[in-house]
Amino acid sequence: MEDSELSEGEIDEILSLYRQATIEQTTTFDIIDRAGDERTHTKFLRWICDPEGSHGLGATFLNHCLSVAGETQSSIEQVNGATVDSVSAFSRKPDETELDILIETGTRMIVFEIKTQSSLRHKQIDAQTRYLQKQIEQDHINSWDYILLTQNHQNPKASHPHLYWSDVHSGLATLVGQVESDIDALRLRDWMRAIDKDLLDQRDFGPDSKLALQYGEKLDQLGIPYDSEAHIDDRIQLFKRLREWLRERYELSSKSSDEWTSRTLQSRFEKRSDIYRISKHRWEDAGIRFEVLARDKRLKQGTDHNPEHGYRSKDSLIEVTLRYIISEQDTHSSPENPTPGAQQRKRLHNKIKQDGYWETLQDAGFQRTRTLLPEKQPLSRYHMYSCEISVFEQDGKGVFAGVRDAVEALMHTRGSIDEFVETEKAR
Repeated sequence: MEDSELSEGEIDEILSLYRQATIEQTTTFDIIDRAGDERTHTKFLRWICDPEGSHGLGATFLNHCLSVAGETQSSIEQVNGATVDSVSAFSRKPDETELDILIETGTRMIVFEIKTQSSLRHKQIDAQTRYLQKQIEQDHINSWDYILLTQNHQNPKASHPHLYWSDVHSGLATLVGQVESDIDALRLRDWMRAIDKDLLDQRDFGPDSKLALQYGEKLDQLGIPYDSEAHIDDRIQLFKRLREWLRERYELSSKSSDEWTSRTLQSRFEKRSDIYRISKHRWEDAGIRFEVLARDKRLKQGTDHNPEHGYRSKDSLIEVTLRYIISEQDTHSSPENPTPGAQQRKRLHNKIKQDGYWETLQDAGFQRTRTLLPEKQPLSRYHMYSCEISVFEQDGKGVFAGVRDAVEALMHTRGSIDEFVETEKAR
């Protein structure tokens, strides 16, 4: 069989991937470049929560949200649609902040604080709830409810009722068939597809990406069209989710930039962004950082096999590493004649092992690159530990979850690395 020919199994899988990609239709949000835009999703939510909206559902969806959010704290009183005076988006009634969605009755205010990609800001939450409490103190209302709406991986520490985008999606799925207008039903279904594609945590590398990464070369040879850059958007979404998780999990922000580098707190990702670097300023001079490597040559099956990186498998993968750079001369270390760079790495490994983190790293899938290389092959100049996350051969965990868990295992070692760097400086 020639290289450009496809086996029967490959043909079946390619057809299946094309069908899946077709089902995953472009949404209006994609066309207007608002796939994860917070304000656009907020406007849709305002409309569906309005009992007087053209959807004809009354307060049914609003009460679904109140009921689900009430399960996370004390129960929340349902709303009689006839008592709702207004449903507004981006209310500027408070002097010091903005309310994403404000629902008002004669005696009550309900506020939804909405996040699609950005982090929850506790100062913002405090300002909003102070405003609501002030309305009670001034006898403008009798009660208020404040509800957070986020993606599933965002777990707020604030003690407020909490709603996820998956709850919004499931609520819409049960009600879309009851919408009176066919046009409004189409709008809702389009919004549901956008939520599913861009706001639910299970999104990883889709069928378009698999066509490009695993079969792109053969499809090029055969002249079969496909989206050759599909994986780039999926990679950007992965990095964005990882950034938001880091900010939430470790409370990283611009105010901590004196410790963590600007690349760790990356404000935006572009098409060429293919490495996520996580490091502290004090580590940089020592050549140490954590990296999430998602370059095309790693994502594309079997294309990253320079002998210098011979420890990697031929799968489509994302590699999470502890990078500790050494000189080219140091890579030619041997047990009989260890080089200074190799000895430094050994001291760091011993420190991590002594502090009890090496076992945690192994459980997360990390290995020492020196043990993976063929005998007598030089050490990797850059990577000391490596963990491979398969892009397509998953065990149900998902790519993002795999990358997140590997990064979390590395983050446990940050105190040990701080101490190691200071010790090495004093040597």
